[in-house]
Amino acid sequence: MDPTTLDTYPVLRMQRLGSIIVVQPWRDNAVAGESLTCDLETGTLALTEHPPISKDFTVIYGVLGIATFEAGPAMVVITGAEEVAQLRGHPLLKITATQVLADTGNRKWKSADYQFLDLLRTGVDPRKYGGELYFANGGDPTLTQQQYQSAVADGENYTATPAWKRAEPAFFWNQTLARPLLDAGMDRFVPTAFMGFVKQLTGMDFSRGEEGGGDASRQTTPTTATITLIARRSARRAGTRQWRRGADLNADVANFVESEQIISFTDTSITASFVQVRGSIPLLWSQSPNLKYKIPITIGAPGKCETTLAAHARQLTDRYGKVTAINLANQTGREGKLSAAYATAAAAVTNENPDFRLVPFDFHKQCGATNYANLEILWNQVEEDFLSRGYWFRESNGEKGIQTGVFRTNCIDTLDRTNVVQGLLARRALEHVLRRQGFLSSEETLASRFPAVEVAFRVMFADHGDEISRQYAGTGAMKSAFTRTGKRDLAGLLDDGAKSLTRYFLNNFRDGEKQDALDLVTGSYKVTPGNPAPSRSQGSPALPLLLVMALLAVAVMNGRHLAASRELIGLKGAQEVGLLLLLVMVIVRVMFKFGTSMVNTPVLRPELAKPWSVA
Repeated sequence: MDPTTLDTYPVLRMQRLGSIIVVQPWRDNAVAGESLTCDLETGTLALTEHPPISKDFTVIYGVLGIATFEAGPAMVVITGAEEVAQLRGHPLLKITATQVLADTGNRKWKSADYQFLDLLRTGVDPRKYGGELYFANGGDPTLTQQQYQSAVADGENYTATPAWKRAEPAFFWNQTLARPLLDAGMDRFVPTAFMGFVKQLTGMDFSRGEEGGGDASRQTTPTTATITLIARRSARRAGTRQWRRGADLNADVANFVESEQIISFTDTSITASFVQVRGSIPLLWSQSPNLKYKIPITIGAPGKCETTLAAHARQLTDRYGKVTAINLANQTGREGKLSAAYATAAAAVTNENPDFRLVPFDFHKQCGATNYANLEILWNQVEEDFLSRGYWFRESNGEKGIQTGVFRTNCIDTLDRTNVVQGLLARRALEHVLRRQGFLSSEETLASRFPAVEVAFRVMFADHGDEISRQYAGTGAMKSAFTRTGKRDLAGLLDDGAKSLTRYFLNNFRDGEKQDALDLVTGSYKVTPGNPAPSRSQGSPALPLLLVMALLAVAVMNGRHLAASRELIGLKGAQEVGLLLLLVMVIVRVMFKFGTSMVNTPVLRPELAKPWSVA
């Protein structure tokens, strides 16, 4: 790898001298450029010539940025990274450890500053709310293959543009943290990180025997291929499952993720890329936790919803071309009201923007718990769009093509049902490439011809769905057993039940803090010196729950005692047990009535759960 082609320094040495942090680039066991210095007391940044750092240093792999609190700045550095893929000739690295540096020893630090520091640390910690953050020192990993090739074709303008300016802003996760360093001209120290998922399958064997079918005139020499899956999560309206639903007034939606699969044959006969996206239903709606298992859905005014959907549709068509929006939510019941509002708004929007098309498919009605073969009904509805919009590819013979549209898939959470359908679309795209190269006949499928590749591909997409789900909902994806194995069985149903209960607990009692951390890291909330830090004392269901459990235990013990006496239960005994059970019911009812005051609520930007209500 030629160091001159790198956008950022791959290895740095960091040394702390009191309140001063020195970050020095190294290459070939020598200093490779000016050193970055940051005074953690005053916030002063500078590029200086510094003596070589040869002892008492920490090796780091980049500076994610600086957060400024009232007491002073805090610097976030990458202390651990591992290669997970090769992308465009550069290692794609996953962040495994971070460190947050601050001068907390001075007297400026108050309680609020420590609270913000804790949120920052958890927000960038891969073991906590930092999710899966990735970066590369070159190759523009926030761009799709199609966008990258288009940018490179711009020649000198491409090379003259700093990497952070070439990055896709929506996926530049550390953009807010990086801003002080970028403004100071220190961009070579700052990688453009994105949150999401990366997995690469190497050595996928597509060799064929002499009996193989396919198009013999196009069939290439038996070869292997590399399949890469990259998911990029938007930093706009970022957050957790219940505190960030739907769209905001900027038409950015919650849980928006762009997923790209790239297949490249080792003989370079073809490289192909297929992109699809997911995102919450693009209307103004909310579903804030209140201790209830089934939370009512609140929908904004129809006029505002239509305006928001129109703006979101324009965003997508401007970026991707034609859009086929697949809505997998129920068409009846609670979800049905939201689906009906989506359909009404989409009908109006399509008149103005014919490049946006909504395809409703009631996943639960059509597929039930196990009948996933009915996904063919959906495929028949969208196959024409798939064939007309294609995928980006380049062949060694000079033939090439671009992807002229995208599938946008959602359900209610835009996780579980969405993962199943995205896996289906991805597999069809891969099979189309294989048929193009003569590795599959028109009658064959990936599973029938290359079962080993099919298994690896399924596992990769299941891992992708699980990680996207963990970032948003706190657990792996439901229905992932089907994505992983192609089978829907009792074990999968039990696994879904366990995940559903875990989500209930996290959404009600943990996600407020997580939402605050994400708001701080992504810039939805900015610390303003002089303004008091938001704080709110929040109730807890712990005491009433303990009381309920104690009363139930007493009621059960009394009931057993009366039954063991082998006598008819007297009126007084029955009244005692009945009174205890009635008290339990009253306490539970009161808990649910005041449930919103007992859940773990975000305090930095709570209004963003329902942004239209404060517009």
